Amino acid sequence: MGGNRTSIWLTRIALLILFLATTASAVSAQTPREAGPNLDTTLTPGMTVWIADTTGREEKTRIVGVSGDVVTTTAGGDLRHLRTADLMRVSVRHSDPVINGALIGAGAAVASGLFLCRLTETWENCRDDVGPMLRIGAIGAGVGIAIDALIRGRRTIYEAAPGATQLHAAPIVTRRARGLQLSVSF
Repeated sequence: MGGNRTSIWLTRIALLILFLATTASAVSAQTPREAGPNLDTTLTPGMTVWIADTTGREEKTRIVGVSGDVVTTTAGGDLRHLRTADLMRVSVRHSDPVINGALIGAGAAVASGLFLCRLTETWENCRDDVGPMLRIGAIGAGVGIAIDALIRGRRTIYEAAPGATQLHAAPIVTRRARGLQLSVSF
Protein backbone atom coordinates (compact mmCIF):
# COMPACT_ATOMS: atom_id res chain seq x y z
CA MET A 1 0.00 0.00 0.00
CA GLY A 2 2.94 2.38 0.66
CA GLY A 3 4.24 1.87 -2.87
CA ASN A 4 0.86 2.88 -4.34
CA ARG A 5 0.86 6.16 -2.35
CA THR A 6 4.39 6.84 -3.55
CA SER A 7 3.45 6.51 -7.19
CA ILE A 8 0.39 8.74 -6.66
CA TRP A 9 2.54 11.49 -5.13
CA LEU A 10 5.22 11.19 -7.81
CA THR A 11 2.50 11.43 -10.47
CA ARG A 12 1.06 14.55 -8.81
CA ILE A 13 4.51 16.19 -8.65
CA ALA A 14 5.21 15.37 -12.30
CA LEU A 15 1.83 16.81 -13.35
CA LEU A 16 2.48 19.98 -11.32
CA ILE A 17 5.87 20.46 -13.01
CA LEU A 18 4.31 19.87 -16.43
CA PHE A 19 1.53 22.37 -15.65
CA LEU A 20 4.01 25.03 -14.50
CA ALA A 21 6.16 24.54 -17.60
CA THR A 22 3.23 24.90 -20.01
CA THR A 23 1.63 27.91 -18.31
CA ALA A 24 4.94 29.78 -18.17
CA SER A 25 5.30 29.68 -21.95
CA ALA A 26 1.66 30.57 -22.57
CA VAL A 27 1.86 33.67 -20.38
CA SER A 28 4.86 35.08 -22.23
CA ALA A 29 3.06 35.26 -25.61
CA GLN A 30 1.67 38.74 -26.23
CA THR A 31 0.01 40.35 -29.20
CA PRO A 32 1.31 43.60 -30.68
CA ARG A 33 -0.60 46.79 -30.10
CA GLU A 34 -2.71 48.28 -32.81
CA ALA A 35 -1.41 50.97 -35.11
CA GLY A 36 -1.88 54.66 -35.13
CA PRO A 37 -2.95 57.18 -32.54
CA ASN A 38 -1.71 55.34 -29.43
CA LEU A 39 1.88 55.30 -30.70
CA ASP A 40 2.54 58.61 -28.94
CA THR A 41 1.54 57.08 -25.60
CA THR A 42 3.46 53.85 -26.25
CA LEU A 43 6.79 55.45 -27.15
CA THR A 44 8.32 57.61 -24.43
CA PRO A 45 11.45 59.78 -24.72
CA GLY A 46 14.61 57.95 -23.70
CA MET A 47 13.22 54.54 -24.65
CA THR A 48 15.55 52.24 -26.65
CA VAL A 49 13.71 50.50 -29.50
CA TRP A 50 14.33 48.65 -32.75
CA ILE A 51 12.47 50.29 -35.63
CA ALA A 52 11.84 48.58 -38.98
CA ASP A 53 10.83 51.00 -41.72
CA THR A 54 9.02 50.43 -45.01
CA THR A 55 12.29 49.55 -46.77
CA GLY A 56 12.73 46.60 -44.39
CA ARG A 57 15.80 48.09 -42.68
CA GLU A 58 15.82 47.63 -38.91
CA GLU A 59 17.80 49.94 -36.65
CA LYS A 60 18.42 50.14 -32.91
CA THR A 61 17.60 53.70 -31.87
CA ARG A 62 16.57 55.87 -28.93
CA ILE A 63 13.29 57.80 -28.92
CA VAL A 64 13.71 61.57 -28.58
CA GLY A 65 10.06 62.50 -28.95
CA VAL A 66 6.73 61.75 -30.59
CA SER A 67 4.40 64.46 -31.79
CA GLY A 68 1.50 63.89 -34.10
CA ASP A 69 2.55 61.59 -36.91
CA VAL A 70 6.33 62.19 -36.52
CA VAL A 71 8.67 60.08 -34.38
CA THR A 72 12.04 61.69 -33.64
CA THR A 73 14.89 59.27 -32.95
CA THR A 74 18.63 59.34 -32.48
CA ALA A 75 21.17 56.68 -33.35
CA GLY A 76 24.91 57.19 -33.40
CA GLY A 77 24.55 60.96 -33.07
CA ASP A 78 22.22 61.23 -36.08
CA LEU A 79 18.80 62.74 -35.48
CA ARG A 80 16.02 61.27 -37.65
CA HIS A 81 12.40 62.32 -38.10
CA LEU A 82 10.24 59.37 -39.16
CA ARG A 83 6.61 59.56 -40.19
CA THR A 84 4.44 56.96 -38.47
CA ALA A 85 3.27 55.87 -41.93
CA ASP A 86 6.88 54.81 -42.64
CA LEU A 87 7.09 52.58 -39.54
CA MET A 88 6.42 48.90 -40.10
CA ARG A 89 7.40 47.51 -36.69
CA VAL A 90 8.68 48.80 -33.33
CA SER A 91 10.19 46.34 -30.85
CA VAL A 92 11.59 46.74 -27.33
CA ARG A 93 13.88 44.53 -25.25
CA HIS A 94 11.93 42.04 -23.19
CA SER A 95 13.41 40.00 -20.36
CA ASP A 96 11.89 36.76 -19.22
CA PRO A 97 10.36 36.95 -15.71
CA VAL A 98 12.56 35.05 -13.26
CA ILE A 99 9.75 33.73 -11.05
CA ASN A 100 8.72 31.05 -13.53
CA GLY A 101 12.36 29.92 -13.81
CA ALA A 102 12.60 29.71 -10.03
CA LEU A 103 9.43 27.63 -9.79
CA ILE A 104 10.35 25.32 -12.64
CA GLY A 105 13.92 24.89 -11.37
CA ALA A 106 12.81 24.17 -7.80
CA GLY A 107 10.10 21.75 -8.92
CA ALA A 108 12.43 19.88 -11.26
CA ALA A 109 15.17 19.68 -8.63
CA VAL A 110 12.85 18.40 -5.89
CA ALA A 111 11.16 15.92 -8.23
CA SER A 112 14.46 14.54 -9.48
CA GLY A 113 15.80 14.44 -5.89
CA LEU A 114 12.75 12.48 -4.74
CA PHE A 115 13.04 10.18 -7.74
CA LEU A 116 16.72 9.44 -7.10
CA CYS A 117 16.13 9.04 -3.37
CA ARG A 118 13.30 6.61 -4.05
CA LEU A 119 15.57 4.54 -6.30
CA THR A 120 18.21 4.18 -3.59
CA GLU A 121 16.21 4.33 -0.35
CA THR A 122 12.85 3.39 1.05
CA TRP A 123 10.09 5.98 0.79
CA GLU A 124 10.04 6.55 4.55
CA ASN A 125 13.68 7.68 4.48
CA CYS A 126 13.04 10.01 1.54
CA ARG A 127 9.92 11.45 3.16
CA ASP A 128 11.78 12.21 6.38
CA ASP A 129 14.68 13.97 4.61
CA VAL A 130 12.93 17.33 4.26
CA GLY A 131 16.08 19.41 4.90
CA PRO A 132 18.13 18.03 1.99
CA MET A 133 15.10 18.28 -0.32
CA LEU A 134 14.66 21.96 0.56
CA ARG A 135 18.35 22.61 -0.18
CA ILE A 136 18.07 20.76 -3.48
CA GLY A 137 14.96 22.83 -4.30
CA ALA A 138 16.80 26.06 -3.45
CA ILE A 139 19.71 25.10 -5.72
CA GLY A 140 17.24 24.28 -8.53
CA ALA A 141 15.48 27.62 -8.03
CA GLY A 142 18.84 29.40 -8.25
CA VAL A 143 19.70 27.61 -11.49
CA GLY A 144 16.24 28.46 -12.90
CA ILE A 145 16.67 32.14 -11.99
CA ALA A 146 20.13 32.21 -13.61
CA ILE A 147 18.80 30.68 -16.83
CA ASP A 148 15.83 33.09 -16.95
CA ALA A 149 18.11 36.07 -16.34
CA LEU A 150 20.06 35.11 -19.47
CA ILE A 151 16.98 34.94 -21.69
CA ARG A 152 16.50 38.22 -23.51
CA GLY A 153 14.36 38.85 -26.49
CA ARG A 154 12.34 41.49 -28.20
CA ARG A 155 8.66 42.16 -27.87
CA THR A 156 6.80 43.90 -30.69
CA ILE A 157 4.85 46.87 -29.34
CA TYR A 158 3.70 48.26 -32.69
CA GLU A 159 3.15 46.64 -36.06
CA ALA A 160 1.62 48.42 -39.02
CA ALA A 161 -1.31 46.86 -40.74
CA PRO A 162 -0.38 45.28 -44.06
CA GLY A 163 -0.89 47.78 -46.85
CA ALA A 164 -1.79 47.38 -50.46
CA THR A 165 0.72 45.99 -52.92
CA GLN A 166 2.57 48.76 -54.72
CA LEU A 167 4.68 48.72 -57.86
CA HIS A 168 7.43 51.32 -58.18
CA ALA A 169 9.26 51.97 -61.44
CA ALA A 170 12.32 54.16 -61.98
CA PRO A 171 14.23 54.70 -65.22
CA ILE A 172 17.94 53.93 -65.36
CA VAL A 173 19.76 56.05 -67.91
CA THR A 174 23.54 56.14 -68.10
CA ARG A 175 26.02 56.58 -70.93
CA ARG A 176 26.39 52.86 -71.44
CA ALA A 177 23.12 51.45 -70.18
CA ARG A 178 19.45 52.08 -70.25
CA GLY A 179 16.85 50.22 -68.29
CA LEU A 180 14.01 50.20 -65.85
CA GLN A 181 14.24 49.42 -62.12
CA LEU A 182 11.11 47.79 -60.77
CA SER A 183 10.29 47.15 -57.11
CA VAL A 184 7.24 45.61 -55.54
CA SER A 185 6.18 46.38 -51.96
CA PHE A 186 3.69 44.31 -50.04
